[in-house]
Amino acid sequence: MNSKAVRGVLGLIADADSCGSVETYHAELVTAIAAVFPCEIVSFNEFWVERPAGARGSPAVTCTSSPPLEPRDAMPVALLPAFFRHMAEHPLIRLYVVGDLGACRLSDTTSMRRFRRAPLYGEFFGPAAIGHQLSFGLEATPRRVTGMWFNRARRDFSDDDLLMADLLRPHLRAAEVAVRRAAARAALTAREREVLDLVATDATNAAVAEALVVSPATVKKHLDNIYAKLGVGSRAAAADRAGAHR
Repeated sequence: MNSKAVRGVLGLIADADSCGSVETYHAELVTAIAAVFPCEIVSFNEFWVERPAGARGSPAVTCTSSPPLEPRDAMPVALLPAFFRHMAEHPLIRLYVVGDLGACRLSDTTSMRRFRRAPLYGEFFGPAAIGHQLSFGLEATPRRVTGMWFNRARRDFSDDDLLMADLLRPHLRAAEVAVRRAAARAALTAREREVLDLVATDATNAAVAEALVVSPATVKKHLDNIYAKLGVGSRAAAADRAGAHR
């Protein structure tokens, strides 16, 4: 185990809410964590899941076309369409879709001999020189899943790698929440943050208006602006999204 690299990742996690943006944090994260799990490619991926109405049919899965990578130019752009075509067949992505976010190797989920006969391998993994993967999820909602992906050409990931991934995962999940809350809070004006912090204490619009010496209509207008900026529709959701101070 590279203890210096682990300390570096933990230090980044501790300061996640000071990174300035979610994008900056993810870029720094893939660089730092690559030293913990030496491999050819590390990525942070976001997947969106469209579930069919009713119980029938398989979910449709899409993902970002330009995820944070280490090295930055590690993935040939020409191969991405093949990945997009077949990624719903990926055994690890299938685990994500059903809510299993624990650390897992590709070889834990399928026969590698069978996998190498699949179109996903023939059109993407083989040409990209990816022979083995380790992944774990960080965030999951019914429609969105994020996670870290580690890719090697020849040597599979060890049990120690798997254990380290499981140990780091809860800390990385907490950092993901912290950095997104910090970014959401930074998108608000100082007055909007004051309103939201009071709302988080279960104060009514009238009580917020009295505390800030404004009218209830002004408080409502601030809340409408907060909801629009954060993409939420309720006081509780806004307070959670921006980590309001109670």
